[in-house]
Parts: sequence; structure tokens; C-alpha cells
Amino acid sequence: MNLTSRQRKLAYTACIVLLLIPIILLGMPAEPGSAGGLLARERARDGLSESDLGKVDPASSTMSLLLLGFRGIATSLLWMDAQEQQRNKDWAGLRATTESIILLQPHFLKVWHFQGWNLAYNVSAEWDAVADRWYWVKEGIKFFKKGRDRNEKYAELYWYIGDTTGKKIGRSDEWKQFRRFFRVDPDKERFQGNADNQINTGQGRNDNYLEAGYWFLEADETVFRYGHQEHIMAPYLFRSYPVRAQFDYAGTLQREGIFDEVCVEAWNTAFKNWTDSPQPPIKVAYGQMEFDCPIGKIKFEVPLEAWKVLQAQDADKPDVGQRVTHWIGRYQSTTNYLFWRTKSLAESKTQTADVHRLLYEGEEAFRQADFSRGLELFNEGMAKYEKVLEDFPSLRNEDETLEEALIALHFWRDLLELTETDVPDEYPLQEIWDENPQRREHAKDEYKRRRRAPR
Repeated sequence: MNLTSRQRKLAYTACIVLLLIPIILLGMPAEPGSAGGLLARERARDGLSESDLGKVDPASSTMSLLLLGFRGIATSLLWMDAQEQQRNKDWAGLRATTESIILLQPHFLKVWHFQGWNLAYNVSAEWDAVADRWYWVKEGIKFFKKGRDRNEKYAELYWYIGDTTGKKIGRSDEWKQFRRFFRVDPDKERFQGNADNQINTGQGRNDNYLEAGYWFLEADETVFRYGHQEHIMAPYLFRSYPVRAQFDYAGTLQREGIFDEVCVEAWNTAFKNWTDSPQPPIKVAYGQMEFDCPIGKIKFEVPLEAWKVLQAQDADKPDVGQRVTHWIGRYQSTTNYLFWRTKSLAESKTQTADVHRLLYEGEEAFRQADFSRGLELFNEGMAKYEKVLEDFPSLRNEDETLEEALIALHFWRDLLELTETDVPDEYPLQEIWDENPQRREHAKDEYKRRRRAPR
């Protein structure tokens, strides 16, 4: 059938109108009281909405570039502005610029990682007062949490929250004050002697390391919940962090002079979570988790009899790379699995807690010039330490053991001189002293620091 020119134009117009209907229905923007079309609803569900772009300064050159479609250039300019503001210590400007960057790149994880780390570590270091440093550490953690809210399917941001909450608060030079501020915020006017509940959420029993453990566990579970593999480290390392936070918690109790049943139980919980008896909220002990290796799946906790069976099976395999025991040992070495297994088991014993308590009290007696009492405490502590190392010989050459033993021996030898007592021919931990002359000199620096000031 031949159509006239007018009929063809009418037909084309009708087709255009028909095609516009689904386009309008699909692309209808969200408005107050309306979720909009299908695309708008999908963007909102996945956190991809552009509705917040209006918060960029409308008079800025950045907005001009944005309106022309040059989002990448606009973001680069903002990054340069942020660096300049940090150099000039323009903290208010830095905060505003950072907000603009995340409005432009809300799903670029590196933005959240860099700026969160920058606030918690670099910006906080620019301040003299510890309370001011604490404020910026909190800002870094809160920045990570804001990123988590906008990217809840990605485990990296959960992990960054845990890492900063644990290490920055617990290992900084100001760790004593920061751990105290975690429980009681120094901003008394705002928090009335309570914690900042955006940082101390109550998930970690009022301790920054246990709070960190909660976020590490959330990171671990997020990988399985959404199926998005994290890109920070190998899975078998990534999944160890909830238990590593428990190790840090138990060790920090000792640094703070707490050696009672609370500390012993903290180490016992760490041992169980590391090996084969998970304690809530952990559902699967780290040693029982299965991990992929080049020849299949392995797990770290292998009973002695099962290990002998694996060795017998591997004996007929000339290629080392095909041996299960080779890969288990290799992964155990990378994670320091056997050390932490032995360390947590030893520390969960009351006799080991007594060793740390006696050495700690001996140092306190030294600083109080009670030299006779200090010498008595070190003699008892060193004798018990020797017994612990007989029970757990693999700890004898570990870094932490060597440092603690050598520092104790420095105190002990100084106390002998102060009390005009000769060094005996034989004494506990003598082997460690004689066999580690270089480590002995390194430990002497820490010993001198402790002599001058309390822990």
C-alpha cells in the first residue's frame, strides 16, 4: 500500500508518541510524594541517585564543569582544593570540599578510604591538644561510616571502620587517652560525660578493640551476604581480623595492668575463636574455616592424627606443590597461625597471667624506689616465666617473649646493683640473655624509657 507524504508523517508521529510513553514512564524523575519511574526507583534502591548534586556550591567553577558533563575534571579540581586547604590548615574548608567530593563520587571506594584515613591520621596529627586529635580521629571513623551507609554492599568500608577503631585508637602514642575518650568523650558539653555513640556503638562492650572486632565481623559477613569479594587482602587473611581484634583486646588489658580473670578469659576466648570452639558473636572458628588454595580447599586447624594421615598421603607426591600439608603449612606461616594458637593458649593460663603481673608490679616498685620489693617481684616473676617457657618452648624465640624477658632482665640487673647484690652464676631466663646480645641492646632503649615514666 502506497502512503502519501502526509500519511507517512502522521504514522511517524504516532510511532514517536508511542515510543515516548514508555520512555516517560521509565525515566520519570523522583519528586516529593512520588518515587518516580522505574529507573528512578532502581537508582534509589542501589544508592545511585544524583539528586544530591545540588549541594555542590552553585556559584563555583566546579558546578560549571559539572553542568557541562565534566564530572571527572570537577572532582580533580576539588581534590586539589582539599590538598591546598589541608596545607593551609583550613579545616572548615576541607570539610566542605570533602563533602562535595563524595557527592560527585559516592561509589568510588578510594575516595572514602583516602579521606577517612586522611582525617583520622594526617589531620588529627596537626593538632597539639589530645582532645582535638581525638575529634579528628572520630571524624575519620564517621567518614568511613557515611561511606558504608552509601555503599553497604562493599566489605572494604566495614573493614576500614574496624581497622581505624582498633589501631588508631589503641596503638597511637595517645592510646591511653584515646581509649579513655572512647568510653567518656572529652566534649562534656555535648556528651555529658558519656561516649560518642557514633563511635562507641555499644557493640563492643565499651572497648575499642571489641568494637573493631564487631566491624571486622560485619565486613566478613558482608562478603557472603552480597557476594562482592573485597580487594584489601587475601580472603584467608581478611577473615582472621575478628579474632585478631580479640588478641589485641587481651594484650591491651595486660598493657593496662589488668591480669585478673577478665584478662585470662579474654585470652581463652581468643584461643577458642582461633581454633575450634567459636564464642558468640563469632559463628565459625577461624581454624575451621575452609579456604581455597591451588589444589583445593584447606583449613588451618588439623588434629594430630588427621595431620599424620595427610602426611602419609602426601609422601607419594613428588611435586611439593601438590601436597596438602605444604599448602596448609604455607598458609599457616603467612597468618602466623601456630604462633597465635600457642600464644593464646599460654596466656589463657593463670600462671602466665601471674608472670605478667609480677613483672608489672616489679617495675612499679622500681619507679617508687622500693628496690628490695622490686627485686623480690622480679625474681619470682622470672622464675615463673622460665616455667611457662618450659611448657611452651616454641614461644622462647618469639619477638614479644624476647622483648618482655630482656626488659625484665635489664630491670633485674639494675636492681641487683642498687641493692648491692652480685649477679648469680645461674638465674632464670639466662639463656635468653646470653644468646641475644643484639636484641638485648635494642630492649635497653625501651627499658630506659620505662625507667623515666610510668606505662
